[in-house]
Amino acid sequence: MPAAADTDPPDYLTLMKAQEMWKVADGSGITVAVVDSGFKEVPGVRSESVLPGVSVMSPPIKEPDKKYPSHDDVDGHGTTMTAAIVGDGSGGAPKGLAPGAKVMPVRTSLGTPMAFAAGAEGAQGIRYAADNGAKIINLSWGDYYAFEKLKPAVQYAQSKGVLVFAAMGNEGAGNNATNLITNVPGVIGVGAIDETGEPLDLSSHGPNTDLAGYGSKARIRCKENSGWCVAVGGTSYATALASASAALVWSAHPDWTANQVARVLIETAGGPVDGAKRNDWVGYGAARPSWVLLKKAGNPGAPDVDPLAPAPTNTPTPAPSQTAAAAPAEAAAAEAGLPWQWLALGAIAAAGLGLAATLIVKRRRS
Repeated sequence: MPAAADTDPPDYLTLMKAQEMWKVADGSGITVAVVDSGFKEVPGVRSESVLPGVSVMSPPIKEPDKKYPSHDDVDGHGTTMTAAIVGDGSGGAPKGLAPGAKVMPVRTSLGTPMAFAAGAEGAQGIRYAADNGAKIINLSWGDYYAFEKLKPAVQYAQSKGVLVFAAMGNEGAGNNATNLITNVPGVIGVGAIDETGEPLDLSSHGPNTDLAGYGSKARIRCKENSGWCVAVGGTSYATALASASAALVWSAHPDWTANQVARVLIETAGGPVDGAKRNDWVGYGAARPSWVLLKKAGNPGAPDVDPLAPAPTNTPTPAPSQTAAAAPAEAAAAEAGLPWQWLALGAIAAAGLGLAATLIVKRRRS
């Protein structure tokens, strides 16, 4: 990764009208849990912006009583996500989109040789965040193998009124494997765009893409969390900005529910350039919290209705013969994918994890 002085990333905050938004709301009163690789205290993120948090890292077999601090991050990924949300812009760091919010770091084994345990740890961390005041949970990673543990954890958080954002993945230019967490109803799947609104080639995409965020060149932590550099942030960074967008909206409307915050972000999103309502690359479009805060756009609607749930229909239940005939069509609609585990700042070596083909039936949105 080049040094920060070698290049200058686009000022996406100006494009998003951040300065004007902060006069209305800056995220104050909202806690965003960043379930990731932890957080390292670095120049660019004020200590008062980051809560004590927790580490859910599994101890070594030979040291079952070993404890890990939440405020440590050997990889830098979690620290970058934190800065994208609440950074102060000093020392080469990005200025956070929701500087008044609080980040709750939840440290997993991401970025360590024990990364293969991160999925199960993340499930535990999601439950912790839901039980300890998080309004928003940011998941800038995915784990195929732990999905059966992650899904009920996410649903538990949602039952507590938490809004969950998950990165779609960075396999768009390869096998396009997408984050299975985005299959869970109500989870906001986030794709990545550049400063012109065009999707990044690397952005994984599919029916579960709901919103998009800036994910091109950004200030991120260099290798081994050694400083600030400039590199492509991918869908991880885009997800952090989507979480921050929700924090701004919720800060201005603290009486709204997660469904209402999600609904106005979807209604006010900058839709696909071809005028379509949505597409598989950017979903309903780039998150534009300024439309909610400055233009007063978006109807929060019903507090207990998932804005992504399919609209109810009055179609009668088909006869048994019709149901049987529909089965092959449903099977043909299943999308082939590959299990994946990724980070936008670099691949994690996960020993013993092979790639095997699997069929994933995608959740359809209205």
